[in-house]
Amino acid sequence: MGLLLPASFMSVSGEPSSPFYPYGGGVALTIATVFILGFLATRAEPALNVLGKTVEQLSKGAFTRKLLVYSVCVGVAAGMSAGSTKILFGASLIGFILGKYFAALVLTYFSSEDMATIAWDSAGVTTGPVTVPFVLSTGIGFSTAVGAEEGFGMLACASVSPIITVLMVDILRRWRKAQAPRAPGLHR
Repeated sequence: MGLLLPASFMSVSGEPSSPFYPYGGGVALTIATVFILGFLATRAEPALNVLGKTVEQLSKGAFTRKLLVYSVCVGVAAGMSAGSTKILFGASLIGFILGKYFAALVLTYFSSEDMATIAWDSAGVTTGPVTVPFVLSTGIGFSTAVGAEEGFGMLACASVSPIITVLMVDILRRWRKAQAPRAPGLHR
């Protein structure tokens, strides 16, 4: 798959009819496909459901299993898309990693200790038996297809992004709860 997806926008050896689409459309299709496949691979991760159930019980339903699972899935999918962009276009790995960890640290500062712990643990859940082989094989395929000097970064991006999305979802959830109108006579 990692070898074939870049053929949507560039000539790839072994695929005589490549590129399949015009450059812009092919790039968009490739990144969207990586996002969807990253989301689905993460959704199949067994440990994620276990973590989601635990979080729902510990938060007494305030942060549901479904909310955690989908936050992590979107994070991994976004991270895979960023990592594939890095490989396909030869962007700097250090910029991607430092930017993502900086964002994670800033969001951690504005989060509760409990949610920060859960968010950082969710990154570990994404390194399970389903996600890692999928992410690595995609990264290796992309590197081979584009002749990249190195194919590092996709797994790192896919692992740190769930931290960011879980923290963002928690901050937005708490902000929305604070903005919700209260019934008359219940103000403190």
